[in-house]
Amino acid sequence: MNYRQIIAESWKYTQSNKSLIIWFGFVSCLLTTTVGIGYIAYQFFALKNSYLFSKEEHSFLSQVVTFIMDFIKTHLTLTVPLVVFAVIFAIMYFLYPTLAKAGAIQTIARNRNGQKAGVGKGLRHGMMSFLPLLEYHILIKTFGFFSILIEMSFVLRNLGPVIFKILLPLFILLIIIGFILTLLFTYADFYIVIDNEPVFQAMKKSAKQVIMHWKHTFLITILMILIGVRIVIQVVIVFLIPALIVLITGYLATVTLPVTGVIVGGIVGLVALILAAYLNGIVEIFSYTVWTFTFLDITQEKEVSAREVVKEAVGEEIIHPLHNNLGP
Repeated sequence: MNYRQIIAESWKYTQSNKSLIIWFGFVSCLLTTTVGIGYIAYQFFALKNSYLFSKEEHSFLSQVVTFIMDFIKTHLTLTVPLVVFAVIFAIMYFLYPTLAKAGAIQTIARNRNGQKAGVGKGLRHGMMSFLPLLEYHILIKTFGFFSILIEMSFVLRNLGPVIFKILLPLFILLIIIGFILTLLFTYADFYIVIDNEPVFQAMKKSAKQVIMHWKHTFLITILMILIGVRIVIQVVIVFLIPALIVLITGYLATVTLPVTGVIVGGIVGLVALILAAYLNGIVEIFSYTVWTFTFLDITQEKEVSAREVVKEAVGEEIIHPLHNNLGP
């Protein structure tokens, strides 16, 4: 397998398919990045307002609930539209990224095999594997890196540093296990989407492929680094967007009208969010393409059993290679 060629072809394919970037990359990342900002902001302020760094009598969660209740009382007419928007956003967040991944994999695989497929066709075929893929993502998300970090933050805030230090080896072990499982189940998504395999059968086949094609570890390592860089960039942006909003809003509020500060801060935050989602969308589609091309190549290779005899034909005589080397 030519790793450089696969990566070069994947990048060329990604650049020539802007529609995939928009519909399967940008929109999906816009949802996940927005929720990521909320997660990080909540974890930051919850930790800041905990007994470790503050003498606040009430937790940050209770402050958020109080703020929401006060907002509902004072802005009753806006409550129903905001609730409807929140419900629609939540449904899209939980469903669309998985559907987008299924549609992207279907489109990329069909294009690689010479079939004409765009966003619409990929989405239609992706729907067929949507529920199994969603089930797999829910199952594997438990061992996700960010999920473990959130659990660590929860323990630190609520149980204290002593319990946190006791449980730290367990968290490190979970992170290692999560990394190993992520590596072993690299091709599970593709077995589910392309081959319509059941969830556990896809996980089993993926682990077997990773073990049997251990030489492709170099490619997997590159992709893991790529994904790691993407995550780092996303985390930096997730921290940066709220910081920009707070700094700009606070500064403008001191020199001009508070309303102007809020408007400018909101515009800057929105532009940064859209830019971050688009950049992440490009990397997302590129990663899908590299993995799909790799999956299609390695699954086309026929496995040779230890009982199979490799023979070479010389003229009309079939010569066993071992006998040929040893002589009569």
